[in-house]
Amino acid sequence: MEAVILLLVMLAGVSNAFLQAGETKCNITPNSSLCSVALGGSVSLQLMTNASGRRLDFKKKLSNGFMNVFSLKKGKVTVHEAYRNRTEFLISSGTLKMTKMARNDSGQYSVEVFDENGIKLRNVIFTLDVQGNIWHILIPVCSAVAALLMVVLCCWVCCKVRRHKKTGKNTSNLDMNSLEDHQSTECSMNRTPHIVLIKC
Repeated sequence: MEAVILLLVMLAGVSNAFLQAGETKCNITPNSSLCSVALGGSVSLQLMTNASGRRLDFKKKLSNGFMNVFSLKKGKVTVHEAYRNRTEFLISSGTLKMTKMARNDSGQYSVEVFDENGIKLRNVIFTLDVQGNIWHILIPVCSAVAALLMVVLCCWVCCKVRRHKKTGKNTSNLDMNSLEDHQSTECSMNRTPHIVLIKC
C-alpha cells in the first residue's frame, strides 16, 4: 500500500512539472514574423540589444486601431494598465518579458524605435500566437488512468495474499487430520492382536 501511495505522489509531481509552462524566447527583428507561446507560460521578446538613449512604442493591433502595451521615453518605462504586474521591460538588454499569457494576447504587434532626436529608426511588425498546452488535458487523464490501474493492481495483490493464507490454513488442518487418522489406525492395529489373543 505504501508503494501505491508513493507512486501516486510521484505521478502528481510529474503532472505538476508538465503543467507548468516554460518560457519562450523570441528575437524580434525586421525578418521575424511569428512568435509562438504556450498558454499560461511566459515570453521574452528581444527587441534590441540595448535600449539606452532610445524611444520605443510597443503596441497591439486591434480591429479599431492600436493599443499601447508599453512605451519607453527618456529612460522611463510606462506599461499600460491591462499589462501591469505581468510585463517588464529591461532597458539594458532591450528585452520585454510577459508572463501568464492568455489567448487574448494573441495578435499582431508593432515595435517602433526612435533615436534621441525623435527620428524613427525602424518599425517591426510581428505576430504573437498563444497556443493551448495539450499537457493540461493529457497529463490529468493519464494520471487518473494510472491511479485507477494501481488501485486495481493493489486489490488483486491483496486478494491473492488472502487466498494464499486461506489455502495454507486449510492445508495445515488437512495435514493435522491425516496425522490423527494415521495415529488412530496404528492404535487399532496394535490392539487387534491383544483381542485375538484373549479370544484364544
